[in-house]
Amino acid sequence: MRKLKLFSLSAILSMILFLLALPVPAKAANAYVIDEAGMLTTDELLALNNLAEEISLRQECGVYVIITKDMHGYSESKFAQGIFMNYDLGYDRGDSEGASGVLLAISYGDSYYDSIAYGAASGTFTTSKLDRLNDIAYDYLSQGDWNGCADAFIRECDNMLTQSGYTYYVPQYTDPTIDPTEVVTSPAQRRERWLGTLPFAGAISAGIGAVSVFFMKGKNKTTRIAKEADRYIINNGIRVTVSQEHFTHKTRTVTHVHRDSGGGGSSGGGHSYHSSGFSHSSGGGHF
Repeated sequence: MRKLKLFSLSAILSMILFLLALPVPAKAANAYVIDEAGMLTTDELLALNNLAEEISLRQECGVYVIITKDMHGYSESKFAQGIFMNYDLGYDRGDSEGASGVLLAISYGDSYYDSIAYGAASGTFTTSKLDRLNDIAYDYLSQGDWNGCADAFIRECDNMLTQSGYTYYVPQYTDPTIDPTEVVTSPAQRRERWLGTLPFAGAISAGIGAVSVFFMKGKNKTTRIAKEADRYIINNGIRVTVSQEHFTHKTRTVTHVHRDSGGGGSSGGGHSYHSSGFSHSSGGGHF
């Protein structure tokens, strides 16, 4: 019993170390354009942030451009959405559930880019609109014009918002809530932090294990290993009177009956329904 308690304590301490090691990035104030790869000058970054901030506040829709050094552990299909969540993006009126925004995410190391929209913005930035934004980004990125890419993206988002008659609103979501751990950390961050906790968790577990063995050894020092088993069995103590067959496996055959669907999934009209909150492009690209 003592060993079980000590083992449980070891597991709890290891989990606490792991949770404490997880980073919780703070949302950068007024950061609409972020350049982790150093592709923009200080003056360019300031001018782009001022432009994006003015448009975002006027339209009530966050417009963002984020240049990362790598994919942060995300696959290409999850890159833009992961960056949007990881950086806690989106304009809101004090209600995080109403966050609205559009993002151009660029990985410098992988020469990959994609755009995505969330919240009320997803009603304006449909797949075709996001594909158009991706085309604009490619025209500049393929020429190595990072500043021109960000500037053109931000201004075209402003045009699309104006032409569509966009207005801010709080959508109703139907998909399950996203795991908070995935929101505040990227796969690369979680993997790095988890590996970093292993030496500490291992040392604590080994120490507690050694202490438990020491106490158990002291408690049981008078016991000896029995070499005969007959002392535990009375005369005629074992009699086999029943024989049964026990099957360890069974096989089940399932035949699927394909039925024609009477209609597609429902999608609410107007500006009140979103399944998950995100609208995606047809796919990002390389430059």
